[in-house]
Amino acid sequence: MNRKILFYFGLFICISLLNFSLPRLMPGGPIAYLEGGGDESMMSVMTQEQKEKLLSYYGLNEPLYEQFTHFFAGMIHGDLGMSIHLKSPVIDVIFSHAKWTLLLVGVSIFLTILISTFLGVISAWLRGKKRDYVMFASLLSFGAIPEFVIAILLLLAFSIHFQWFPLSGSLTPFADYGGGVMGSIRYLKDLFHHAALPVITLTLANISSIYLLIRNSSLNILSEPYIFAAEAKGLSRIRILFHYTLRNALLPVITLVSLRIGFLFTGAILVETIFSYPGMGKLLHTAIIARDYPLLHGLFLVFTTAILLMNLLTDLLYPILDPRIRRKDNKKYA
Repeated sequence: MNRKILFYFGLFICISLLNFSLPRLMPGGPIAYLEGGGDESMMSVMTQEQKEKLLSYYGLNEPLYEQFTHFFAGMIHGDLGMSIHLKSPVIDVIFSHAKWTLLLVGVSIFLTILISTFLGVISAWLRGKKRDYVMFASLLSFGAIPEFVIAILLLLAFSIHFQWFPLSGSLTPFADYGGGVMGSIRYLKDLFHHAALPVITLTLANISSIYLLIRNSSLNILSEPYIFAAEAKGLSRIRILFHYTLRNALLPVITLVSLRIGFLFTGAILVETIFSYPGMGKLLHTAIIARDYPLLHGLFLVFTTAILLMNLLTDLLYPILDPRIRRKDNKKYA
């Protein structure tokens, strides 16, 4: 376990160096954006002295190794600096947007696992039948469509044509929900009304991978001798599917889910931008446009830390869920 933690700590340092370097590889910079970013209609006149003062204030005139030292030291102490574009502490800006992304990603992960697991087991049981072919082709088609295409189609259909859902935002502006229990219910209704299309988009875009894994794992398990023994004993189909088959097919899903979380965050960037949803994906889009180095560092740090923690948690949970792996690890380090 100690070796795994040391490995992830070293990986975290390497990724921190990469996160520090990537924004500086983009053309232009925060000062160029403040001057208008090449757009003459937004061009502002800045003297060389003003540019030097801004560079000095944000520490951008220092050598790169000193900038990285200050960045890493601040990261260790929980100080990610000030956002150049938003003129606020990076931590405060990220926290104010994180709740919206966590809502989208959390609900999407829950729905993706629930729906894909159920359909994967049913599809494996109906192998070779028409309903299996329909589910397989439909979910595979959704998995091949990029998130932003699904988002645009849903937006055109349900927000513009039918007008069932709002075009943008996370809540209705200046809405008065009132107090008490009914006020809370109206608030939650408005909240999920705005989040419905982004959640559906992320769910549809990511459901096929877990569905295919569950289906293939279930097909292998359904051919095991103990499944035939369970059928011979007269056990119900539901018990065979969800007690014997699903329980043994879920182990590979844990790894895939930890990997898909990273894709959900990256997919949320485009989805939140299309729906103008005020999450970290939309914030990352703004930070990239503004070349806001401190804000980019903070967002990259949150994304990479979340992915590394999920992978570490998966590594620690695997031996608990599967004793065979624990025995292999004990033999390896004996």
